[in-house]
Amino acid sequence: MSCCIFRPEPVQAPSGKALIKNRNAMKTMWKSILTATVILPGAGVAIAQNQPLTCWYNDHADFTSADGAPAGATIGSVVKAGSGDKTYSYTISARDGTACPVQLPLSTKTATTVALVRQDEGSCTNDNVGDTGSAIVGGSATVSTGTSTTSTAAIRLAGVSPNTSYRIFLKCFRQLGTLRTDASGNAGRTVDFPTDATGAVYAFEIFPEGAPPGSKLQSLSFKK
Repeated sequence: MSCCIFRPEPVQAPSGKALIKNRNAMKTMWKSILTATVILPGAGVAIAQNQPLTCWYNDHADFTSADGAPAGATIGSVVKAGSGDKTYSYTISARDGTACPVQLPLSTKTATTVALVRQDEGSCTNDNVGDTGSAIVGGSATVSTGTSTTSTAAIRLAGVSPNTSYRIFLKCFRQLGTLRTDASGNAGRTVDFPTDATGAVYAFEIFPEGAPPGSKLQSLSFKK
């Protein structure tokens, strides 16, 4: 169910020592992706107000960094901007760069990012969920339309329970997948869902196995 932007290449089976080395390198790569926002001043610090931010991606659409968006930038726009670690830009409104999705579908031109707020209860559309004031934000959900029939949700968790599996639900529809946090409580992945599975307004709910009180994350509402 993950987004199809990964393009695995055939490789020869490595030796035992090489395999261990490759696994360690892969762990380092994902840790770098999930923590790339540390270059953004104040990233990870609870800022009460949202602000326009530019999320940067390399030529594989992997997140690399974030900084303040220039004046006049259009929230939700995805633009091929340059090369290297700043090949693509995506403009969002959020508290800090931890809201930037870990990856974006290469074909998307627009997307919508909303906060994931710690809140145990919400309706099918989460009309009573907000990310202002004292709301505790634990990540973000980003939706883009891949085809006329399929949409992609990029889920990013930041600073939640470490080494924990979380279940991803499209509310009042079904479970879309799971993701597991690292030792710092960070995680990210994409899942697909049928575009016509939702009404005009919809939302996501993410929670760990058992869902102890205070552990659920509710997305703000998405509107088609």
